[in-house]
Amino acid sequence: MRVSRMLLAAALGATFASPSFGYDLKLRRQFEQLDPTTRLEQVCDTEILEKVNVDDPRFRADRVVAYTFKNPKIVDDRLTANGAAIRGRGKWFHLTYSCQTGPKHLDVHDLSYEIGEEIPSALWSQYYLYD
Repeated sequence: MRVSRMLLAAALGATFASPSFGYDLKLRRQFEQLDPTTRLEQVCDTEILEKVNVDDPRFRADRVVAYTFKNPKIVDDRLTANGAAIRGRGKWFHLTYSCQTGPKHLDVHDLSYEIGEEIPSALWSQYYLYD
């Protein structure tokens, strides 16, 4: 399951790394093609990137992995990721976030996050993190 999610994140990563981050038509179409659970995770991950970069543009977040240290919990339209990771400035950091979407998982209604300690590069391959 990790590999397929990683490949999906890599495939959509070019879109996530764009400077606008908005839900343009192309991105929305990509999300609509995903199964609902994957869509929820990807929409939340995209929103986290946008919010972190707005809150602190110097961080330059460009990747989020919701399931790095443990699988996220999904209840209805809410995803809680207590074992996530976020990459910024070429380094990975622990991340915890909670994200509530609408029923189609295309719009975020509530989002909170906390960035934790840096993850040592010696551990990256163990947790499928990449440069």
